[in-house]
Amino acid sequence: MSESDDRAWRYEVDEVGPDAEPDVRAIEPGSPAPENVAFFLLGVAAMVGVLALLLF
Repeated sequence: MSESDDRAWRYEVDEVGPDAEPDVRAIEPGSPAPENVAFFLLGVAAMVGVLALLLF
C-alpha cells in the first residue's frame, strides 16, 4: 500500500454532513430458524433455573 492509499477518503462528500442522504435499508421480517429458537429457549430455561436456585 502506498501512502496515497492510506490517506484516501473513505466517503464521498455527499455521504456525510448535513446534506447527506440517509442510508435507509429496510429490514424484512422473517421466520426464526428452529436452531435459533432452541438456543433461545435453552438460554431462557438456564436463566430461570439460575434465578430459582438463587432465590429458593
